[in-house]
Amino acid sequence: MDSKSRPQDADRLRLFLAVFPPAEVRRAAHAAGERLRAPGDGVSWVRPDNLHYTLRFIGDVGEDGARRVAEAAAEAAASHAPFEAELGGPGAFPNAKRPRAIWLGLASGGPQLEALARDLEAALRRRGFDKADKPFSAHLTLGRVRDPRGDWTERLAALPVPDPRPRFRVDRLLVVQSQLNPKGSIYTVRSEAMLRIDSG
Repeated sequence: MDSKSRPQDADRLRLFLAVFPPAEVRRAAHAAGERLRAPGDGVSWVRPDNLHYTLRFIGDVGEDGARRVAEAAAEAAASHAPFEAELGGPGAFPNAKRPRAIWLGLASGGPQLEALARDLEAALRRRGFDKADKPFSAHLTLGRVRDPRGDWTERLAALPVPDPRPRFRVDRLLVVQSQLNPKGSIYTVRSEAMLRIDSG
């Protein structure tokens, strides 16, 4: 029996853990995507409200799994102080010549986000979750390429870098439910784990 036909799947939650920049930074990132957009480019561009840095995709879990995810998020967040980050330049996975995803990285804050992701991964593993499918890479997906045969090297290289670069403070890790929709995924925040605030 495949997962789609299991009766309990109606009660399962598709979850991921992420950092969402504030609205003004998401708008700046979306504007960068708009400069890349072209008629018939074969790209599903992400709505501004959905732009985020994924620290870990979880997939479908039940309520107990969701509880363990929230616990792992709280544990990882508690060991890190808030930090400043800065929107970075564009890139593509697996590469710009035949991309599957177009993204923006981080000009600063990347090492801190990577450290948070490592601790999150360890906390998830301690709670019975499998190892992540691929290593963490700090990127904010602007669009998913449906036809990867086009070469985006020149377009990405020509994208102007905002001056000054949009900056934001990372102070929380969100547990988010994703519901698939033809007009774009619908995200619902289930819980948030605040990064450690030092009293001194």
